[in-house]
Amino acid sequence: MLPLAHSAIDRQVLRARLYELWERTGFGGLRDLAERRVPGTAEPVADEQGYSDWLSTGLMDCFKCTGDASVFALLYELNRASFAHAIQGQLRRSFHPVDAQDVLQEVFLNIYRYPHRFAADKADAFRGWGHRIVRNTLLKFLKGQARLAQFRDIDDEQVQPEDLRTRRPDRAASEAESAGAVNHAFVLYLQLYLMHFQRLSPKERLALTMVEVDGASYRDAAEALGIRLENLKMVIFRGRRKILRGMERSLDDIARANDRPAVVPAPRLGSQRGTGSGNVRTMGDHSAASF
Repeated sequence: MLPLAHSAIDRQVLRARLYELWERTGFGGLRDLAERRVPGTAEPVADEQGYSDWLSTGLMDCFKCTGDASVFALLYELNRASFAHAIQGQLRRSFHPVDAQDVLQEVFLNIYRYPHRFAADKADAFRGWGHRIVRNTLLKFLKGQARLAQFRDIDDEQVQPEDLRTRRPDRAASEAESAGAVNHAFVLYLQLYLMHFQRLSPKERLALTMVEVDGASYRDAAEALGIRLENLKMVIFRGRRKILRGMERSLDDIARANDRPAVVPAPRLGSQRGTGSGNVRTMGDHSAASF
């Protein structure tokens, strides 16, 4: 037989807490329960089981209307033992390793989340509603364990489920290969940028260095160079365009020399000497001096 909900708390202590919650929330049913009456009536509760049922039902109805955390805390204290007893009883008939405390925590979390689904229409309303939540929550846990078991039993051998937090070896190898290609391409673009940057006029190189490297504002850079702001913007625009077009031409030369699209990174620049166009040879000279 399940323990009565209020047996874990002394009767006088329980009465004092009900009065305190009534004053806190203004919910009249709690005062009736403190005086051992059916909530909303002057009718006394017939027996201990009836009072236990009305007590939990009244507290749940109060929590539904007020959302008061202290009301829910008392509801938890009164019903934790009976719910845990029901969970443990059902787990004894199960072959799946489920933690009863995890289920119990999820049960009260569901009660806390969905009070609007509760109807206080009879004395044992909360007892029936709460144990339906216990059954449904436990079934969810057991189904989850059953799905895990499908991955543990393969050819009658116990295997560990895949750790989704780590990368598979094939994916790690693929990413490493891609990272290597990206690194080669990045180094190539830096070399090309440097080569064509050095072909700019001194004014263009200085303007780009001040704005893009030193982080100077256009206005400060114009004053330092002794030119108008509009002229500085034009100098920077032309410098960037020269570098971009020069890099495009060099990439096209490398692609033709290697018979592959320009977007694919070329082999190391040193291997291109004497095999490509003049741009490629010049690029190799600059890369050797720069890196």
